[in-house]
Amino acid sequence: MFLRFVRLMVREGAEARLAQVYRERIIPALRATDGCRFAGLLAPWRGGDAHRSLTVWETPQQALAYEESGRYQSLLQEVEPLLSGRTEWRVRLTQSADTSAAPARLEIPAEGYDFAGEAPAADGAAGGGSLFVRILSVRVDPERLPEFVALYTEHVIPAVGRQPGSRGVLLAEGEGWSDRVLSISFWDREEDAARYESSGEPERLTGKLKATFSPIYDWKLTLVEGRDPRADAPKVATYHLVQGQRLEPGGEGG
Repeated sequence: MFLRFVRLMVREGAEARLAQVYRERIIPALRATDGCRFAGLLAPWRGGDAHRSLTVWETPQQALAYEESGRYQSLLQEVEPLLSGRTEWRVRLTQSADTSAAPARLEIPAEGYDFAGEAPAADGAAGGGSLFVRILSVRVDPERLPEFVALYTEHVIPAVGRQPGSRGVLLAEGEGWSDRVLSISFWDREEDAARYESSGEPERLTGKLKATFSPIYDWKLTLVEGRDPRADAPKVATYHLVQGQRLEPGGEGG
């Protein structure tokens, strides 16, 4: 499976409209796209405007085909009026043999990660609220990556799965760089994730994994505003899943 992130800097006051466009236009378009198994819009916790569109694909090739098809650019054009001037765009050269076609196009770059398992069952929290998403990013010693994955599978996945309110956790390995991994957990409520963080369990699990971390010890994802974690702890980015749907092959999602 392949996980794809697109970072969206949203214009102030446009958050509700973006969620509507995502629900009414983007999710249906992705449902009709071969290989897309999940689509979700993550809104940053406690302010800020760095939203993320998270999609899960059966293969990286299908995600690339989506980008090359023009559908991605068409959807970006619908979203563009809702984005702030701080949005990072890049110029992408077209591969068309037609010299009269536009030689380049603007798009928002995506981050890609490989992971084993299924698309998240994250269509809604218990009680009808939005799910809370907790993302940790860490660089692992490339020579010890298999050991890290084995320890994570043995210790972290079962431990997080036992927590009240946990909706599951997945481990994603960075595409194009062998040492970066994401741990993404889904929770019914913010309070459930906060209870887990204050329980001491994250520190215990970090202790089991720490020997496999990169000597660079470079934590990459943005900190939650106002938080100052310990220097020896992973930095955490947290979000609410304001729109999301698991997309089953040949079905309507749900």
